[in-house]
Amino acid sequence: MKLTFATTTFCILWVLRWKSVLAIVNPNNETAGIVIYLRKPNDIGPRSWNAGINCLETFSELYFQRREKLTRSLNIVSVQAYNLTTPAAQIQSGYLKHLNEVIGQNHTHRKYYQLRVISDAKVYSSGYLNGDGLVLADYYVIVLDNVRRLSNLLRRYMIPSISWNPGAKFLVLYHNASDRNRGEETAMEIFVEMQRAFAMRVAVLYATSATKYSLLALRYYHELRCRELIAQPFGQCDDGKLTPGTAAMKPILYKYFNAFNAKNCTFYLCASIWAPFVEADCINGIEMRLMGFLKERLKFKLNQTCSDDNRGVEDDSGEFSGLLGKLNKKSCDFIIGGFYPDNDVIEKFWVTDCYLQDRYTWFVKLADTRPIWLALCSIFDPIIWLSLIGMLFISWMFWYIFVSVLPEPKKFKDFSLTGINNLAVVICVSVNERPFCHASRIFFLALTLYGLNVSTTYSSKLISVLTDPGLMDQIDSLSEVVAAGLPFGGSEESRDWFENEEDQWIFDNYNDSLDFQPNSVNLEAVKIGKRVILSSRMYILQNKIADDLYAFKRNVFSSPVQMIMKPGFPFLIEFNLLIRRMRDSGIFEKINDDFRYNNTYLNRIHKMRPDFIVEMSPPSSWHYDFYPYTWVGAVSKYHVVT
Repeated sequence: MKLTFATTTFCILWVLRWKSVLAIVNPNNETAGIVIYLRKPNDIGPRSWNAGINCLETFSELYFQRREKLTRSLNIVSVQAYNLTTPAAQIQSGYLKHLNEVIGQNHTHRKYYQLRVISDAKVYSSGYLNGDGLVLADYYVIVLDNVRRLSNLLRRYMIPSISWNPGAKFLVLYHNASDRNRGEETAMEIFVEMQRAFAMRVAVLYATSATKYSLLALRYYHELRCRELIAQPFGQCDDGKLTPGTAAMKPILYKYFNAFNAKNCTFYLCASIWAPFVEADCINGIEMRLMGFLKERLKFKLNQTCSDDNRGVEDDSGEFSGLLGKLNKKSCDFIIGGFYPDNDVIEKFWVTDCYLQDRYTWFVKLADTRPIWLALCSIFDPIIWLSLIGMLFISWMFWYIFVSVLPEPKKFKDFSLTGINNLAVVICVSVNERPFCHASRIFFLALTLYGLNVSTTYSSKLISVLTDPGLMDQIDSLSEVVAAGLPFGGSEESRDWFENEEDQWIFDNYNDSLDFQPNSVNLEAVKIGKRVILSSRMYILQNKIADDLYAFKRNVFSSPVQMIMKPGFPFLIEFNLLIRRMRDSGIFEKINDDFRYNNTYLNRIHKMRPDFIVEMSPPSSWHYDFYPYTWVGAVSKYHVVT
């Protein structure tokens, strides 16, 4: 009996124990995704959760500020991770509720926010939402309990999202009771993961106790040790109160995250040799002068390399070729070379504002010179002969009428003689049989002047035809190129412009091999009529073969010239600010006009006069008034390029 009672008691206790455990992990309970560790009461109590929420709230009000002013609503992304340990899960849930309340009640000092949520519960595909016109995220809030979870969130959920923006500000709260004494080490691990995703503006709230957090920030571009990851501590948060206080923390945060300093930083520039933007010496060129200006203004150093590589395109596996491939592999910080970003590039790279514009068209062989005898035939058009004969007949009739009606001598009234005299007058040959009456003299004086004008016009036209007989029929459309059996093509990235229903026949027959790349060797083949190449007008204009090629009058497309860089590059705002100032003050327009003047008028004068050199005045004083630093693009003498 005692054994039975003991056995029954043990079974009841065992059932009660597992009943409580099952209640904790009940899948119908809203806390089913939480793994609970039994710690001290202050580690899992509301005080610990509220301290994390308050620190996130207080710090985000200071941290979530932008350098530029926007007219649109700011976008906050809350990253929701499942299976977080307590209290990280409670902090994540509580701060999400706080965001909804703040945005719903608009307690944000007249700043409007939009809240987005990314969760690792399900991978979102682009089919859920059309990304056209979607505004990228401005701020991210991430709550973690281990670094491995951050890597998974970035790789599988955040980066593939259509609103991903590595240039946003990231606020990471890390709370794990087992890692209380690894603040800088764990922060460095977080920064390494974020830097792999090209995110540079990262702040971490690291839990050093149940209610205390250290504030650390990623420091990558700085004066002393540029391009080196540093976990920089700059404050603490204790139960929602910042140390130093809010007033002292605000300027520190602004200077730290907004005022990036590139002094003593060395950036790697990869350029494609494409005159006039980048010359073969890797020193001259319009874009190279622009880079020199930016370098001088922002005080960074530049390591530039030039090659014949093209911009590159994306293959079926998602890899980029050319300079874009080097940019993806971090061999370059930005690339130039007269590039125009298409839709595929815009989706995966950043670009600066447009600073120049280039126009593309087809270039074909210039038509052969017309033979002189054929040119002479062109000025003797049948309608010209009919007009002269008609004029001769009318003036003949008037002469005969005048000598018959007016009291002219009898010998002038012969019909054949009036015709001969009239012909002599029309071709401006003097005759002896002049009229005696004033009326007929006035008429034939006017007729003589008319004949003199006709003969002069004819003589000048005859001289121009003999000196410049003109060209034969010129190919001026792509349909004529196809009819003539000439192959056509150009660079690989330009082919995408024809991938539409109207130009599909061009896309299918477009040749993007090396023989159709715009360069001096291939242009010689265009000159002799072997192929037709699509190229930019500015590139052909600076080439010595420009006058020997014919460009279609109609442009195929016009493209902006921009600098391409990897997303997350922190100096894009500074680059754009300087580019806008130069554009608004007319400097780019002046550079463009000087280039066209130099490569049209001056080059042609130089061909006629090899010793020709023109002196140009330096830029006016308003350039220096607007920019108090040296304008590296100014020159005092133009030597004509042939």
